[in-house]
Amino acid sequence: MYSNLAIFDFLVSLILFPVWLLAALTVRRLATRPDTRRLRRGARIAVPFLLLGLLLAAGRLLLFSQMAGLNWALVGDRRVITTLLLLLPGVLVTLVLSLPKVWSAARRSGPEEPTALAAPRITVPPQLAAFGAAGGFFEKFLPPDRSAALNYLVYGLILVAFAGWLVFRNRRRADRLTGRTTAPQRTRGRRVAVRLGTTVVIIGVLGALVTLESQRSRFPETFSMMKGTMDYGGGTTFAADHEGHGGHAAHAGHGSTATNALGATGTTGTHGTGHAAGSAAAKAVTVDSLKGPKTGTPDRRFTLTAQEAKLKLASGRTVDAWTFNGQIPGPELRMKQGELVEITLVNKLKDTPVSTHWHGLDVPNGEDGVAGVTQDAVAPGGTYTYRFRVKERGSFWYHSHQSSSEQVQRGLFGPMIIDPAEPTRPVDQDVTVQAHSWDTDQGPTLALGTSDTLDRRTARPGQKMRLRLVNSDVLTRTFTLTGVPYKVTAIDGMDINEPGELTGRRLVVAGAGRLDVEFTMPNTPVRLAAEDAPNAGIAFSADGRGSVEPRFDGPEFDKTSYGKPTAQPFDANSRFDRTFDLTLDEWLGFYDGGFALRMTINGKVFPDAPMLMVKEGETIRVRFLNRGQEDHPMHLHGHHVLVLSKDGKPVTGSPIWQDTVLVRPGEAWEIAFKADNPGIWMDHCHNFTHAQLGMVMHLAYENVTTPYTVGGKSGNRPD
Repeated sequence: MYSNLAIFDFLVSLILFPVWLLAALTVRRLATRPDTRRLRRGARIAVPFLLLGLLLAAGRLLLFSQMAGLNWALVGDRRVITTLLLLLPGVLVTLVLSLPKVWSAARRSGPEEPTALAAPRITVPPQLAAFGAAGGFFEKFLPPDRSAALNYLVYGLILVAFAGWLVFRNRRRADRLTGRTTAPQRTRGRRVAVRLGTTVVIIGVLGALVTLESQRSRFPETFSMMKGTMDYGGGTTFAADHEGHGGHAAHAGHGSTATNALGATGTTGTHGTGHAAGSAAAKAVTVDSLKGPKTGTPDRRFTLTAQEAKLKLASGRTVDAWTFNGQIPGPELRMKQGELVEITLVNKLKDTPVSTHWHGLDVPNGEDGVAGVTQDAVAPGGTYTYRFRVKERGSFWYHSHQSSSEQVQRGLFGPMIIDPAEPTRPVDQDVTVQAHSWDTDQGPTLALGTSDTLDRRTARPGQKMRLRLVNSDVLTRTFTLTGVPYKVTAIDGMDINEPGELTGRRLVVAGAGRLDVEFTMPNTPVRLAAEDAPNAGIAFSADGRGSVEPRFDGPEFDKTSYGKPTAQPFDANSRFDRTFDLTLDEWLGFYDGGFALRMTINGKVFPDAPMLMVKEGETIRVRFLNRGQEDHPMHLHGHHVLVLSKDGKPVTGSPIWQDTVLVRPGEAWEIAFKADNPGIWMDHCHNFTHAQLGMVMHLAYENVTTPYTVGGKSGNRPD
C-alpha cells in the first residue's frame, strides 16, 4: 500500500509545481490588464489554476495523512518539510486571501479592481505556494536529515526569508503600478545586459557547485573499510579512520534513551562508563587471525575454477558467462553439518580478480571471502584456499564478492547444500532450483538453473519431494507451486517449527534468499513457476510429459504467522545491549563522481554509511525502516538474525532465523542477534545495484582491524 501511495504522491508533486507556477503568474499579471474585459478574462483563467492547485494540494495532504497513518516515520522527514512546512502555508493563505479576490474579479470587474489585485496580499500567496510546491518537485534532491528539528528550523527560516523577499518585491511593484512610485528608467540595452549578466552569474555559480559536489563525492584512490562513522547504538556516533577504532570507544555510554526511526522510544542497554576504557586498552585483533582450522584432514575438498565460457540455456540462447568449473550455475557443493571443508579458488579469468563468499554460513571472519575486508581479491592466475567447519545445515549458496554487481550477474555463483549429520526428513527427490536473470544474445531472460523454458521431469506418485528455491537474482522473485498441497519447511536454510499445509500461496523470495518446499507427489502433474517467467519452470508428472497451468492469483505467504512458536533466546520484549535504527531511503545526488539515485542508510552512502559497533557477547537489536520505493534484501554476513516483528506486530508463528531480511517499501522490520562471531562484517542490500549505489555498511567488533583496503593496487571492489 505504501508503495502505491508514494508513487501517487510523487506524481502529484510533479504536477503540483507547474500548476502553482502558472497560477502565480496569471494572478500576478491581472494588475497589468489594460481594460475591464481583459481583466475579467485573465481572472477567469487564473481561477481554474488556483482551484486545481488547491485540489492537488489537498490530494497531497490526503496522501500524506494516509502514509502517516501507516507509520509516522514514513513521512517524518522530507515529506513533513515539503508538504506541511513549505507547501501548506502558501496554500492556506491563497485560499483565504487571494482566491476570493480573483474569484470576485472573474465575476465582476470595476475600475478599482487592478489596484486591489496588485496588492502583495493577493499576489504573494500563490507565489509562496509555488515555492512550496517546488520543494515537492525537487524533493529527492533535498539533503538527507540527520536532525529533524534542525531541518525544520532551517527550512522554516528559508520559507520566512523568501516570503519576506516576495512581499518586498511585490509591494514595490504595486507602488509602481498604482503610481505611488516611479520605476527607474533603463535603456533596453542596459536591461538586456543586466539580465544576461545575472544569468551568466547564476549558471556559473550553479556549475561551480555541481562540479565541486561531483568531485567531493569521488572515492579516494584507496581507503579502508574502517573509514566513516561509527554508530554505537542509541544515536551515539563518532567519526572513524583507517587506523583502527579501539580509541574511538570512549563515549558517554549506551544507556541513553532515544526516539528510534519507527517512532518508538527504547533504551540501548547500559554497559557502564568503564567499558569504553576497557575497549580502548584491549589488544587489537586483525581479521587474518580469525581463520578456520589450519590443521586437520578435511572431510570434503572442492576446487572452484573461475573461467570464461559461452553456454546455452534450454531455449538455445547463448550466455557469454563467467563460470565456476565451466558451468552455470556453478557446481553444487554438498557437505554435512560439522564437517571440515577445504575449498580452493583458482582464477583463470584473463583480467579479472575474484573472491568467493559463502552466503548464509557463519564462517570465521577471515574465511568470509569479501575482497577489501577479509582478503585481497585473487588475481588472474592466482589461487586462494578457504578452510572452515560447517555449523549450519540447509540450503545456502556461494558467489563472488568482488565487483559482485557484475560477477554474480555473469555467473560466478552456485548452490551449497548442507545435509544434517543424521538425516531427519529423508526425501525421494531433492531438487535445487536456482533462479537467475541472464543477459543472452537474444536479450535478458529468467531461468531456473539453465532452463528458461518448461523443464518436464518424472516423479512417481507418493514420492517425497523437496524443492530448494534459491534466488541468486538482485530482484525479489515470486514462485508458485500448483497442483498439490505443500509445506514451507525452511527459510534461508533454517528449519520452520511445525510447518502447516499450504495451497496456492505466492512464495516471495528475496534477492539472495531461499525457501525449502516439501510435498508428496500426487497422481496428477505439479508445476513450479516463477511469476516473471510463467512459460518456464518445472513440471513434475508420472510420465515426465504432463503439466498444469500455473496460478499466480493466490494470497502471499506470510512467514510471520506460519508454523508454531517455540522458545528462543530473546523476543520483542527482551532487553538488548545495543539498538540500531536504520532508515533505508533514496536521494538524488552525486556518487563517486556520477549523478545517481543514491541508496542511503540513515542518509549516508558507502563508504560513509554507519559502521555498527558491537562487543562480543552482546545481544543486538536492529530496526529497519524502508522509506524508499525499492525492495531492499538486507544481508548481514557472519550472523543469523531472529525476526522479532514486522510493522510493530510481533512474530506469532515459528521463530524465523534468517541471513537476508527483505524490507519492502513502507515496511518496518525488527530483528535481533547475538554478537558471537568477532570480525568486520559486511551488512548490505543484496540487490547489488543498490549496493553499487551506496547501500553498504559494516558490523564491526570493537578492537578488530583489517589490513586490507579498497581500490589501489589491490583492485579490491567489495560491492
